[in-house]
Amino acid sequence: MKKTFTLKKLSVLLSLSLVGTLASAQNLQMNNMSLKSELDWLRAQGVIQISTSTWPLTANEINRALSNADIRTAEQQQIVQSIRYTLSKEPKSLVNTKVSAYAQTDREQLPQSFADDKTANFQAAAQVGLSEEDWEVNIRANVKDKDMIDDEDLSFEGSYLAGKYANQWLIAGQIPTWWGPGHDGSLIRGDASKPVIGVTMQRDTQEAPSHPYLNWIGPWQYQLFAGQLEDYEAAKDAKLIGMRLTASPTDWLEVGASRTFMWGGEGRPESASSFWDAIKGTKDNGGRDGGDPANQLAGFDARVNLAPLVNAPVSVYGQYVGEDEAGALPAKNMYLAGADFASSFNTTNIGSMPYQLYTEWTDTRTSGDVKGVSYNHHNYTDGYYQQGYPLGYALGGDTESIAIGGKLWVDNQNFITAKAQHAKVNQSSRATNQAFPESDKLTVLDVAWEHQLNPKTTISSRAWVSDSDIHSTDVGGGIGVEFANF
Repeated sequence: MKKTFTLKKLSVLLSLSLVGTLASAQNLQMNNMSLKSELDWLRAQGVIQISTSTWPLTANEINRALSNADIRTAEQQQIVQSIRYTLSKEPKSLVNTKVSAYAQTDREQLPQSFADDKTANFQAAAQVGLSEEDWEVNIRANVKDKDMIDDEDLSFEGSYLAGKYANQWLIAGQIPTWWGPGHDGSLIRGDASKPVIGVTMQRDTQEAPSHPYLNWIGPWQYQLFAGQLEDYEAAKDAKLIGMRLTASPTDWLEVGASRTFMWGGEGRPESASSFWDAIKGTKDNGGRDGGDPANQLAGFDARVNLAPLVNAPVSVYGQYVGEDEAGALPAKNMYLAGADFASSFNTTNIGSMPYQLYTEWTDTRTSGDVKGVSYNHHNYTDGYYQQGYPLGYALGGDTESIAIGGKLWVDNQNFITAKAQHAKVNQSSRATNQAFPESDKLTVLDVAWEHQLNPKTTISSRAWVSDSDIHSTDVGGGIGVEFANF
């Protein structure tokens, strides 16, 4: 706990020390539901080629994709303009500021989705960001009351310091991550827990290799991460290491490979040889220094876009991640699969409205069986969680889920998302999963609305109904406001 607090203070002090020397532009786009949805819609329509499976994204990569956009309809132009507007809200060489507040009823039975970071009954945030082309700093202070994950009243989640050289970003701070093609979940790095404090490295723009023998790889990205877990009592100050690689060898296919491992911490070996064993990943069942060198997960994912193949605005995707290794491949697997459809429809009063529909199935049991293995480990007994909340899929291990959702752009000012989800959660009743600590069945209807009141003010609202086998039916809601560059 003491080391973690020191890392927090160091991150903030580094940011403060550079405020006076940098100018501003939002080079790095953190997890953002509306932005991801717009990029996904354009990709499914065959307008752009871009990967949205690895976050954060960069503004330069988004602009690169938009510069090659094949715009054929007014609806496509509407979405492109909306993205450009989002990117332009934080101009270069100016101080960018945001102040926000959000209040909601208790949400313990509401599953989290991508960029769903409203976890307290009340929370307020103030942030300032500055950057130039090759530098960026963002300082964010959060005040929360009755947060469901931890009891800290003040935090600096979302604060970071970043620099770019030779198309590579190095980011230090506490930022969210997302690895995978899913709309609602990732099996290996989601954003249901608090962001892990650490260092991230990735490319800025994702052009294909220029070498003629490597150009077939197509646009590609990597992400390396190293950080320290917070409040991990089973091995205090345990480290989380991760690596991801994606490539799009054709305009209709994206493939990805991801790997993470917990290593070190109090009572665990931290020698160079044990770290090398963890990197190799071949001694998970009895490495040096008295047992497994690390708690490993690894897997693959893919997305197929049908628009370039058969001119249909449909994508299908899948991900599988293993808790163990057999024959140099993941074993004891968890699975996620889905499909989405992007189109628009005309109305008499409002005009044409773009929309996207999707369905997503997830199974975090052990190759289809409830064994209490998924996201658990015999040395790292707090499991693949931070403060009890999953580092992977938001509902935790030994869960089966099916979701059907939709996204609707009513006009340039109104964006609506809706989802119906049925899940069997924590079927092994493992106490490591504090998000859903008991075996239960949930049926949830979740609707959210985002309204751009004016260029500087955004209002968000949400309502949900959650039915549980062991808890009373929960009807809840939330409302918030954000002021930007006031």
